[in-house]
Amino acid sequence: MFYLLALLSILWTGTACAQTLELRQIGIGASGEIEIAVVAELADARASGISFYVAIPESAFAVVDAERPFAQGPLMAPAVEFANETMPRAEAIGAPVGMVLLPYAAVRGPGAERGRTGVGEVAHFALRPLRAGPLAVLLISTPIYEAKLVLDDGVGERAFEKLGGLVLNATGLEREKPAGGGQHSWAAIKMGVAAP
Repeated sequence: MFYLLALLSILWTGTACAQTLELRQIGIGASGEIEIAVVAELADARASGISFYVAIPESAFAVVDAERPFAQGPLMAPAVEFANETMPRAEAIGAPVGMVLLPYAAVRGPGAERGRTGVGEVAHFALRPLRAGPLAVLLISTPIYEAKLVLDDGVGERAFEKLGGLVLNATGLEREKPAGGGQHSWAAIKMGVAAP
């Protein structure tokens, strides 16, 4: 009986401490752009950096400030950004078909205070709808485009356990879109069993 309780305790703790990353609509601008925040739940992890990829349907949205679409949020700021762009389609090898990628990667500098934990906004960006209809905006994680944390030791990494997206229409949020687990095996993706 003791072993069963210990096993259940370990399993419950593992699910309660999962790192998640999700998209949340935070507003609609004066000219109709939809403002979206990327929110991380770091749970028990102490992170000094983060990287993720937002996938948006091609020709469905104009990315506001496409050259540097993301503004840093308070959870990881101040951090040095290594990726903050709209990835050219020709460079997006292995990206989901019909999607444009917005990569973001940032790392806090050296020192004892660089590790962060908790829940908060990592970054935010804005999209201007170009057509009507429900359109999914997703966080993706594949073997090529991995959503992960850089741990505060500066060496270790941890993949996000769960990713969440949004389904938007021309006037904003239609519904949240859970994307499921953050990791899929490369074999499952190649076979078409798991979508990136």
